[in-house]
Amino acid sequence: MNLSKIFIIVIAMLLLQPSSTWSQTQGHLLDSGVEVIDDYHYSKAFSNNRNFRVFLPPGYRKDPEKRYPVIYFFHGWAQRYFGSMGGGYSNYDFGDENNGDNMEKFVSENDVIIVKVDGLNQFKVERINLSPYNVSLVSTFRQFPEYFKELIGYIDNHYQTVPDRSHRGISGLSMGGFMTFWLAAKLPDWVSAAGNFCGSSEFSAGPLDFPVRYAHADMYDNFKAISMRMHNGDSDRLRFYHEDMNRYLLNAVPHYQFKQYEASHITCGMGDMFAFMMKAFKTPLPLPEKWDYIDIYPYFEVWDYKVETSRNRSGYTILENVNQDGFNLAVRNFLPDGELMPNVDVQVLTAPIYERNTEYKVSDTDLRTMESRQYSVQSDGSGRLKLVLNGSAHQVGIAAMQDNPNLSMTGFKIEKMDWAESGQVVELSMKVLNKGFATSENIITEISAISEGLDIISAQGKINALVPLEEKKVNGVFKVRNNRLGYDIAKFQVEFTDDSGASWQEEFEILFKDPVDEITNFVVADGKEFTIVKEAVDSANMVVGVGNGDGIANPGETIVILVEEEGKYIRTHAYTNNEYINPGNVSIRIADPWQEYDHIGGTAKYTMPVLDAKTPEGEEIPFYVEYWTPGPISGQHIVHKGKINIQVEGKDKTLPEVEWVQVLNDDLIEARIYDGAEVGKVMLTLIPNEEKSTLKHVNWDVIPSTFSIELKDDGLGADAVKGDGVFSARISGKPTYFYDLSFELRDALGNKGTHQAGEPVFLKETRWR
Repeated sequence: MNLSKIFIIVIAMLLLQPSSTWSQTQGHLLDSGVEVIDDYHYSKAFSNNRNFRVFLPPGYRKDPEKRYPVIYFFHGWAQRYFGSMGGGYSNYDFGDENNGDNMEKFVSENDVIIVKVDGLNQFKVERINLSPYNVSLVSTFRQFPEYFKELIGYIDNHYQTVPDRSHRGISGLSMGGFMTFWLAAKLPDWVSAAGNFCGSSEFSAGPLDFPVRYAHADMYDNFKAISMRMHNGDSDRLRFYHEDMNRYLLNAVPHYQFKQYEASHITCGMGDMFAFMMKAFKTPLPLPEKWDYIDIYPYFEVWDYKVETSRNRSGYTILENVNQDGFNLAVRNFLPDGELMPNVDVQVLTAPIYERNTEYKVSDTDLRTMESRQYSVQSDGSGRLKLVLNGSAHQVGIAAMQDNPNLSMTGFKIEKMDWAESGQVVELSMKVLNKGFATSENIITEISAISEGLDIISAQGKINALVPLEEKKVNGVFKVRNNRLGYDIAKFQVEFTDDSGASWQEEFEILFKDPVDEITNFVVADGKEFTIVKEAVDSANMVVGVGNGDGIANPGETIVILVEEEGKYIRTHAYTNNEYINPGNVSIRIADPWQEYDHIGGTAKYTMPVLDAKTPEGEEIPFYVEYWTPGPISGQHIVHKGKINIQVEGKDKTLPEVEWVQVLNDDLIEARIYDGAEVGKVMLTLIPNEEKSTLKHVNWDVIPSTFSIELKDDGLGADAVKGDGVFSARISGKPTYFYDLSFELRDALGNKGTHQAGEPVFLKETRWR
């Protein structure tokens, strides 16, 4: 064993034990009058005891009736609630630590309780893991958002707190800073203020079996009721990632504050941060009349709504414009424009905001298929409604038995441009749906700016009338200009009013791109082997893209645009509004992690645009592309931007592509299959794998034979949803065994061939079903 491994093990063993200076549950009174207690409680989420440290203000013991707000603090990598790692990095508790700008100092001068949370994330039998909170590399089932709610309950029941969200805040350093913004987005109904010191902007997080690449920049709408602030240092190696994040948050979250200090990766400006949070406790932000929320877990609760899904793959459940009159819902595999997941079942149990035991009318429009339905549902004894949907894009209206309209924007389109360019006049067309139960007439549609730096040049449009469940395009074109270069998003409000005097408001965002020069040093990867850059500085030989490999963009191919720099090929994130890109429910984005290079947690994203089989010969498609290269400073990544024109030639000769395949617990087999044309027939052959099936202590009573089944996407029988690209079949009459998978694929144009799945699947006994 080398010395570096021995050092890590020794440090880990030290950090796993509390400091001998502190006696658990026994307070220590400092000269400043601050009392410090190392305490613990039992956690059901972790099935063991969890530790924490509490700072109590002077005079706390003198008045048992007095109540205090609470700031929960999350430490960083390799730290504990009591310990430190590295000179100056995590010393911020007492005395002269952090140059005197520390927790003792702040609590000695303010009526507040600070609780240091323990991020320890391993059992003794596991290998050493210095990363706290089960983020970065998700390694266990233990989920800190659920544990944090337990800790809040314990603190509120055992200490003199003001037990409401308005007097509860969270803060943290580094990985604890990531936790701060993650928990603020996850639990906006539990906390009202969030203070982030030098936190990572992105990590892997979520369920053990299917975590997501989670980025704070995608979650801006969850922060509407959270007072937010971030500090970093001008020599912090994470600052370049903070710049990326701020291009979203500073424009999309008007109340978000950011301050940079002359410092490195430390708790710079701790007193300033905590003072900001104390002010937020006194004047909390108002709760929005309509709220938005995104969650990465299959089940979650927020604002007293309970949402349960059958999702067993990485994804996001998105709720928008939620109030008593209804909501919008979708499930996507990534944000903001990932593929919809209509095969996922969704059950929404509303908050108890309706009359008890009363019948309500519900309208549900699926924007993917534009199919609508109306039905009635009875509220329960507490005034909740239970609604059953799927993971497609839904607009849901809810009304008592009286008939009223209910207007909602279903989408907008950038006209005459392949993307919205900052500094230019951008023309928008908009569609509106009446998801209510009465006709709305003489509708005026008006947009206004929320973000800074926006000019609204043409603000209004009209619709003569909308009958229930009707969608129409607004008469008139909206014109806007973003003057704030360097910011990737801008927020707007749209308001609808009709001749009855009723009005409806909602927010929407436009992704803006800065003006860029054309890039000419590129190639189209369409199924050819390249040596490509991965993980910042490594390389790999691999087949990139899907097609005939001739370097020409043909209809039906899945391409990757590679930029060549110094003989190296770099994959790009390519974006366009062109109608011939990504037909149907297709959107493919891959994350290339830079964790081993800069140890920060970010990923360079690249896309794989799919060319519609109907793309005309000679069609020129402009793409806005971005890619990263390492910079000369530690932690720096340089974001390159440009425009690339791709000319499409030839005919579609490309097979359908199998994106993923899975077997569910009830022996339902599903495969995500896409193509530039419609997918025709899908046959799957299952071939017994005797080598994989050689298990100790298992003797198979029979070695099964090869068999074939047809997978369908017709919405009948085993298939959940028609036309969503997930082809399904249920297997019966087969013994338990491991099987290799071979697909025979055909598209609507007659292109056909085979695909071999990379890994075998395990089927359980189905002979008696």
